Amino acid sequence: MIQQVDAPRIVVLDPPGVAAAVVSCWSTAVVRDRQGQLGRGFLNLKRLLGHPLNFRLVVQELARSVPPGVAVAACDEGAWPLVGALVVELGTPAVLVRRKPKEYFVAYGDDPALGDPRLAGERLEPGTRVHLIDDLLYSGVTLGSAASVLSLAGLVVREASVIVGADRTERVASMVRSAGLEQVTCLVLAPDLDLPTSGPRRD
Repeated sequence: MIQQVDAPRIVVLDPPGVAAAVVSCWSTAVVRDRQGQLGRGFLNLKRLLGHPLNFRLVVQELARSVPPGVAVAACDEGAWPLVGALVVELGTPAVLVRRKPKEYFVAYGDDPALGDPRLAGERLEPGTRVHLIDDLLYSGVTLGSAASVLSLAGLVVREASVIVGADRTERVASMVRSAGLEQVTCLVLAPDLDLPTSGPRRD
């Protein structure tokens, strides 16, 4: 089922089995968020790597969202395993984006003097169309940052795919538009998942 959500730029696919795979990555532990506030429950999508069948399902569904003949790019280090699997699945080249610049031996392509310290992997020709990949769309900041550094390297970035969209708010859609992206495809949306909100009592 393909569903358009809230704005013309956020598309939700909801393929069979993906929601259950995502829910299996949910923890009811009490943790601090980025603002330091305590809350119960968090989604750790890196846990998919411990469940090969779920990981394969997610990679196959992400692959279906990437247009034919388009390179892929990981938004940050957390998405590198996804992009590595997509390279095999799609037979397309990839570039990796770092969250922070690397301070030594910059390795984007074969000439460190030409590399951007936030990029890694084989250098793609300027003008190459690249599809961004990330595990979670929370605010759009990571997508926007990755799109910016890729554009500075001469690559064309218009679309992205993520496993989970954290919300359906206009704020997220606005950030996606300000990043220059025309569309973000989410396999599932967090508000639609049946996530437990509490764990067993600890006395």
